[in-house]
Amino acid sequence: MFYKGALQQFQFHVDWQDIPPERPQHQPLLSAVQSAGGRQAVTGKTQQNFPSTEGSFSWASFTILHKKSVNLPYYEFYAMKELTINDIQTIIHRDESRILEVKKTTGEIVAGMQSGCAFLNTEGGWLFFGIHPTTLKILGQDVADQTRQDIAKEMRKFTPAIDLAAQYVDVPGRPNQKVIAIWFPAPVGFAAPHTYDNRPYYKVENTTSIMPREMFEERIRLSNPKKFSWEKTPCPDIDVNSISAKTLDDIILSGINKGRIPREASRLKNRFAKLDHLGLRTSDGSLTNGAIVLCGKTPNREFTQCKVRLARFEGTDMDKFRDQTVCYGNLLEQYDAIIAFCQKHMFLAGNMDQIERIDMLTVPIKALREATLNLLVHRTWWSGARTPSVAIYDDRIEFMNPGSFPPGTTAEDFRKRPHSEPINEVISSVFFKSGLMEAWGRGIPDIFNECKAAGLPTPEFESIPNFVCLTIRFKNPLRPYLSGESNGALNGELNGELNEALKSLRPAVGTTYDIIKKNPGIQRKVIIELTKLGSSTIDRHLAILTQKNLIEHKNSKKTGGYHAK
Repeated sequence: MFYKGALQQFQFHVDWQDIPPERPQHQPLLSAVQSAGGRQAVTGKTQQNFPSTEGSFSWASFTILHKKSVNLPYYEFYAMKELTINDIQTIIHRDESRILEVKKTTGEIVAGMQSGCAFLNTEGGWLFFGIHPTTLKILGQDVADQTRQDIAKEMRKFTPAIDLAAQYVDVPGRPNQKVIAIWFPAPVGFAAPHTYDNRPYYKVENTTSIMPREMFEERIRLSNPKKFSWEKTPCPDIDVNSISAKTLDDIILSGINKGRIPREASRLKNRFAKLDHLGLRTSDGSLTNGAIVLCGKTPNREFTQCKVRLARFEGTDMDKFRDQTVCYGNLLEQYDAIIAFCQKHMFLAGNMDQIERIDMLTVPIKALREATLNLLVHRTWWSGARTPSVAIYDDRIEFMNPGSFPPGTTAEDFRKRPHSEPINEVISSVFFKSGLMEAWGRGIPDIFNECKAAGLPTPEFESIPNFVCLTIRFKNPLRPYLSGESNGALNGELNGELNEALKSLRPAVGTTYDIIKKNPGIQRKVIIELTKLGSSTIDRHLAILTQKNLIEHKNSKKTGGYHAK
């Protein structure tokens, strides 16, 4: 039994799973049942007439299934039934132009089908002929055999081919006049983009446009990740000497400590074996692109897009820089650099909890960490001209990432049902194994939850040409810019306590600090021995901690050592 639910949705219980998914009007129910977990079909088929407040579903053939509660947007709900004039009135008077295109007659069939192609490549939508585009008055039109043939002819111009069904709805009081209705379903997952008459179209708000070549090619690659995976593409001209042995060791050691890499991996003797363990070589032994950007010594030499632009602006626009830099290095080094930049400019605010002072960043450090991981892990790589960026303003921080939402997914979907789908499976896997990613698919929800707990506005996702932007707004504006000296003094207030912001620079940095705190005057070589980390890694940790004014070196280089402040 179906019943009308909230304003934007119909909620119903379903006892059947759609059999012929090639029929586009079946797809909304099939997708909804799948998302509700309804995959436990049993044998036997049945035909049912579905009574509802909106009409009957006599066309459907289904397999019996466990009962599931399912929500559908209203426009997809109507796609599963034979329309009436009242149904059409309901749809058009919502005037949601992103999922609606109306034409006066099929004399505009080419423009109509271009919009239909855009629907197929964006969120789905309705195309109506026989409705005035300005007044939305239902006029109807004559429908001769030639009209039906013309529509069928234009439908055959879609590639890949798709089974579209036109409905011809009688207009009451106007004999022989019909409204022609065609539902164009949204793409499912990373489906290949559709073209109409050899041109791809997509929707930007309520405008139908030709899809940019770069976006079209990216959609093609995403539709066949095994064939077009950038991170798995071999890089045969690069040898193993381009790989940082210390970065590999850091990943393996961190993964062992997290219990995500077997302890036996510590006995791997060379870089080849370690790369193979992490899935960073091809079957013929070539290094992959993923290996270079994850563990390369200078990956920007091979891939110019392997960098992140960082900026702190004065005020709320881009008129004046306070600080800007570009961080190169591999992705793990970029992670450290981004978090360090955020910690430098998103000043600590002190709160009193009973008798202890608790220092925190303007945005929860966990939210910053997850946003940074999202930036690095889920970016697209094919275009060398596109690079991620992080911009800090007085009232917000923006993470700008090359790429787009999955087809059929909108910014509103992320706001209502935040989720993460790894585009780069190998890069995601390495970050997870290293311990930087806490759980699969939890990054976006964690950002939302952390901001909510801190009383911050809901983070915003926005799709702009070639980029996805995540914006986190502040509860209170950042304080005026502090000089390096005053910023150092601020960090000096920590009085030897490494706060959560600095721990996030990497768990190993916190370990290095704890060793120095417990062993005043400890020398560099002893720190290396105690941590079992490489010299370059410890040098990076010491530089970070010194920059943050948390440690200092006293006396001479030969006889002196490090002290916590």
